[in-house]
Amino acid sequence: MSSPPPNHLVIVCGHAIWSGGPANGWDEREWLIESYKRGETPTFIEHIRAGVRVLAGDERAVLVFSGGPTRNETQLSEARSYYNLAAANGFFGLLPFASSRILLEERALDSYYNILFSVAEFWRAHATWPERLTIVSHAFKRARLVDAHCAAIGFLPLDRVGFVGINPPGVGESRLRESTGVSGDGGGAHVSREKAEAMQGVQLVVGQWADDPHGVGEALAGKRRARNCWAVDQRLFFSEEERVRSGVGTRVLGDGSEALDDNGVRPWGTMGGDIEAR
Repeated sequence: MSSPPPNHLVIVCGHAIWSGGPANGWDEREWLIESYKRGETPTFIEHIRAGVRVLAGDERAVLVFSGGPTRNETQLSEARSYYNLAAANGFFGLLPFASSRILLEERALDSYYNILFSVAEFWRAHATWPERLTIVSHAFKRARLVDAHCAAIGFLPLDRVGFVGINPPGVGESRLRESTGVSGDGGGAHVSREKAEAMQGVQLVVGQWADDPHGVGEALAGKRRARNCWAVDQRLFFSEEERVRSGVGTRVLGDGSEALDDNGVRPWGTMGGDIEAR
């Protein structure tokens, strides 16, 4: 008896790159991270584990690790490093089947394209659009990922979107310091201030996405260009033939990236219509 076709896309959003090492990611020195993310790497590991667990619980799910190569030090993508870490830690042993339902989306440079590129990758691999999404990321990013990005790409109604939110340690404390002005003493105070500033930045970015839902303006597109140190292709589709076959309405921008047309067709909005990908 054949398995039912996939209809559930599980996206684990990348936040950093594990470069490998004997500690299998449990030593922060094995990671390439910004200074304000110090202490967060165990949370990234929990995101990876959580994504595999969601996949294990649904025979119709497909897991996508999403994230491009965002560091000058290596061409390794966030997505591939997450896959490597899952394998190194034996997380795929949680699965009752081979890991063939795991895909890598290795081009996204921000959270919007974590979602959009992953939806396209699902279609490219399985010749249909997902009917459901589950997004795994920081809990404090839910408003951006679900309410802003999923609504912007037309993955509606939003009750088709599940969310697994796991915050890094210190997020609550940084919000408290921001509101009270208490920053602590010693070397930890510097990191705490960085985390508090990062959380202030989260609120700023939510506002930017509200004003620019597809991230085509200079503020958001400029951040992607700055992260694209390896000149990764930012088109949604790899050829005009594929673009036409997808049925998705898009436009190619002046910098070579691709965005959804504001009034274009969103075939995933039809509850997983079978537009052939092959």
